[in-house]
Amino acid sequence: MAETPPRLQLGVACEECRRKRIRCDRRKPQCMACSTAGVQCVVRETCPPRGPKKGYLKTLQKRIEDLQTQLEKSQRSGSNTPPETRACSSVQGASTPEDEAGSRGSSIDNNKIQHTTSTNPEITDGIPTSPLPFDSPFPIISMEPFGCLENAYTSPPFPSLTSLDHLQELAQFPKETDLVITPMMHNDLDQLYFDRAYAFAPIVQAHRYRSWSKQRDKSQQRTCLQLAMWTLASSLSSQFSIEGRKLYTKTRQLLHALESDESYHQVSFQQAQAWTLLAIYELTCQDFHRGMMSAGRAFRLIQMMRLYELDAPTTPGTMQLDKYHSQLVLQGPVQDDWVDVETKRRTFWLAYTIDRFTCMVDGLHMFFDERLIRTRLPAPEVNFSNNLPIDVGFLTDVIPVVGLEWPQNNLSHFTECVIAATVCGRVLEHTLKAPGRPDQEFCRQHRALHALLTQRIQVLQISASLGYPDPILAFVALAAHISMLMLYDLVTSRSLGTDAQGTQLAQALYAEQKQQSLDAVANVAVLISFLDQHFQMHPLTPILLLLGARFSQSHPGLNDAYIKLFPSIITMLQASNGPKGLAQNFCQLLEPNLDIHCAFT
Repeated sequence: MAETPPRLQLGVACEECRRKRIRCDRRKPQCMACSTAGVQCVVRETCPPRGPKKGYLKTLQKRIEDLQTQLEKSQRSGSNTPPETRACSSVQGASTPEDEAGSRGSSIDNNKIQHTTSTNPEITDGIPTSPLPFDSPFPIISMEPFGCLENAYTSPPFPSLTSLDHLQELAQFPKETDLVITPMMHNDLDQLYFDRAYAFAPIVQAHRYRSWSKQRDKSQQRTCLQLAMWTLASSLSSQFSIEGRKLYTKTRQLLHALESDESYHQVSFQQAQAWTLLAIYELTCQDFHRGMMSAGRAFRLIQMMRLYELDAPTTPGTMQLDKYHSQLVLQGPVQDDWVDVETKRRTFWLAYTIDRFTCMVDGLHMFFDERLIRTRLPAPEVNFSNNLPIDVGFLTDVIPVVGLEWPQNNLSHFTECVIAATVCGRVLEHTLKAPGRPDQEFCRQHRALHALLTQRIQVLQISASLGYPDPILAFVALAAHISMLMLYDLVTSRSLGTDAQGTQLAQALYAEQKQQSLDAVANVAVLISFLDQHFQMHPLTPILLLLGARFSQSHPGLNDAYIKLFPSIITMLQASNGPKGLAQNFCQLLEPNLDIHCAFT
């Protein structure tokens, strides 16, 4: 008895049919291969589409080439409404008589080959992406940095073609701004900031920043802060010198637009941070006076938010001020945690140091009054980075009264910069108030500052002998020695009266500080040689070098050490390893007097 050939289940074709891709329907229920094998093949009534319709690929390629040609023409003509948007919509409904000859089930829905995005990038008006080549197999990177990693791309059926939805997206943005922030640049600029800029501007916690830096829906204030961070970071590397200038322009535009859009009482904390970082960039890389203007904006915002008294005790007299403060800062969180409060402290102290050091250049009065500060000093870096709350003392607790020993606590580099700025500010204030005070009061204040600086220099020398060389600590030591030279220059240039008592006081001060000034000049020369060999240094170091050069100019024939100090400063400014804008400006101011001082050597 012959064996009955097996029958396949309904909707299942035989192996030979599947291998040869033979289409079967009701009119041909059994293929030749199945008939030869004695197997009855019962297949689906309709088969799924196997690919594009005939001629569809060629038509689609021609449409994309036309779109590319129209895009280039619109860019050359400067049209604001490129025709690609209209042309893209025509591709979706395009068909040819040759395509209609196929089966109804073999057509491909054009929507399947379009890649749609749910949200638009946040910085669409500022950082548009430049179009990739149309034969690129990769998707076009979205506007927001790292935004392409947050949304899963749907692979198009033709990997060699760019999706049409991206062509529509490109048509919405002008090509005048050619700044492109790729995900790799996003990572590099972030890392560059925390590797080099964070040492002197530690006002953003790394973990807190990374939690929102790649969000699409972040606020405009955070966008300004991020661009300001990238702008400052780009100045510390030659890799992003061109992008840095574009980032700087865009940051200023967004900050000004933010001020024009917001209401009168809305002041953002990130806005003050952005202006502070942008002021450092302008001071060191652009024009010094423009940087002073931007710093003034940051100072005023910080003053309006009363960041100089964050830790002041709450009393009935200050409750009305707290009410005004809560109405003023509308863009901040409802309740700040310890990291937010510490970030505000650090922002204030960074602005405080900028205020002190920049006012020393032209002898200006300082913005922040030291006697009104009720904000604690910055916490150690370990606590700030790991969100470990700690109460740090105030400025008056760290800088002791003359005659007492300095605290032996291990202070952070940022706190050391705050102390150095405070001492320099006191010397500057003493210089500005000198002409109108009696001789006795002047001498008492002068001796107190001299004793304070002497203690400060001894502490720094002990720390340097026990630790390792660091460019920030070298900047702090340089500030102490320059302050000592400023005191000596003040006592030699001030007339304490024509009577015998004034003459005696002047001679006593001169004798006390002459040797200290010689030691300070020698230490400044050593620090200059150290900073010249180090890549990283504080961006405000040229300010201290300028003050040292001015001291050498005012005492050209006093001592050989004073004479040799000026050429070494010029050489240091010319070969500056940091941002060269500020160093070059100061070098141009000092170079006309270089020949005069070289004649004494």
